[in-house]
Amino acid sequence: MRRPQIHILRLLVAILAAVGLILLFDPLGLRIASSSALGGLGLGVGSFYPSDNRAGGWFMSSTITHIVLFKFKAGAGRERVDAISNRFLGLKEQCVTMAQQTYIRKISGGRDNSPEGLQGGLTHAFVVEFESAAERDYYVNLDPVHQAFKKDIEPFVEKVTVVDFANGAF
Repeated sequence: MRRPQIHILRLLVAILAAVGLILLFDPLGLRIASSSALGGLGLGVGSFYPSDNRAGGWFMSSTITHIVLFKFKAGAGRERVDAISNRFLGLKEQCVTMAQQTYIRKISGGRDNSPEGLQGGLTHAFVVEFESAAERDYYVNLDPVHQAFKKDIEPFVEKVTVVDFANGAF
């Protein structure tokens, strides 16, 4: 009788270990757990940092903010600029992981309307938020939808400026 109990115990340990690895590394991009869900335990999935720093804790959010500034060419035309801008905003739903899950937390953007006059010719701004640097890196370097977007707009953009940051990391 002892023999079957040992095998059951080993099987249970193996199952728990497999589930733990899936939750920690999420190899299929399933986003089973988020860093905010496990942050209180010090187990920020994908980032290894809790994402909630409202209490002034020493952990910083792993969220990456990706700012993109465009100066469109003079001949681009208003309709084309609007189409490119709307397409940019649509990347939130179109950019997906290999498991067909969206990964961009938020995209916002629009035409510059600052009265300060410090734009240096830049006319449009977009802000893209990612849960982690790994998601941002996938978007920037590998995502086929984003790669096609960059290639398609190239003839109409004179200048692109990109700045990324992790909130609170100075």
